[in-house]
Amino acid sequence: MRQKQQEQERWIGQYGHVRPVIAADHLGKKFVAIGNRLEYSETWKFIPDFLLDYVPHVFGKDWWDAEVAKPEGERHQVFQWRVGCLRRMRAGVDANGKRTVTADGMTGAYLSFAFNLFAIEDNSRLDDVLLRRLKHPEQFQGALHEVFAEATCLRAGFAIEREDERDPATRHAEFTATHKITGERFSVEAKSKHRPGVLGQAGVAQPHEKLRLTYGRLINDAAAKNPMHPLVIFLDTNLPFRSAHHVYGNDPAVPSRYITELCKRICNEHGGQYPFVMLTLTNIPHHYAAPHENDPPRHVHSIMTEHPGTNKGKALRALYNAVALYGNTPNEFPTF
Repeated sequence: MRQKQQEQERWIGQYGHVRPVIAADHLGKKFVAIGNRLEYSETWKFIPDFLLDYVPHVFGKDWWDAEVAKPEGERHQVFQWRVGCLRRMRAGVDANGKRTVTADGMTGAYLSFAFNLFAIEDNSRLDDVLLRRLKHPEQFQGALHEVFAEATCLRAGFAIEREDERDPATRHAEFTATHKITGERFSVEAKSKHRPGVLGQAGVAQPHEKLRLTYGRLINDAAAKNPMHPLVIFLDTNLPFRSAHHVYGNDPAVPSRYITELCKRICNEHGGQYPFVMLTLTNIPHHYAAPHENDPPRHVHSIMTEHPGTNKGKALRALYNAVALYGNTPNEFPTF
């Protein structure tokens, strides 16, 4: 019992409060439970094997076949990531069948996305609306960042309830997150900076030195939705790794001059009060890596503020800590 408890604690430390991948072997097949359904295969030895097949199953055979028929340069971003991941994993197999893989940008992007999506479905939160947005090239970037935000909240021990976007009477946050221990509720907004020629966006990618570092409008747009609960904003700055220091500075423990000035300006624009209780800026530049280049490092900075009706307590601290768990993808199927 102590050993199982220790294994569970290790899982939470690495992957948060998402359920361990439940799997069983039967008649030469590996069965994996995903929410209320099962998938199986004779070839899954490790969790990345399962994740390689998981996204095509979720997106559907018809959609996947349609992507195969397209010219290589027109295929969906997720399709391209999976192809790159397959090539990387196959190249890492030695003569004895042992596989050692150092993640490149495509491998890191695909496996992180697939594990996040699995966690969402395993918590019965994957619906047709989100799937349609993920499949649509122009909507993919925003939906991808929403997947990141939802998975982060799940890792932090929150329950998620999406707001009804079909209600035209008011604007809505992406979802409401309720901390299972404290009961605190937050309205969560996911905002991602769009750039031409990046992550399926139309246009030609800009030179790194000419990228615009303007994020105030995205923060104000989130605040303008007048959310029902204290607001948490996840903001994807979408920068190449070598450009991220302009926003994040060189010391991750100290807010950069840019972030300090940005927050001061937002506070002044809202009557001297922050419109959010937590703002998390992330830069996860998988998609800026050159082919076969190692997965670039990430940048993260979170700001927690005082706000009427809540405090910087256990719930926000759990959310703060869960952001750092992104990209931790298990390899072995758990035995506990």
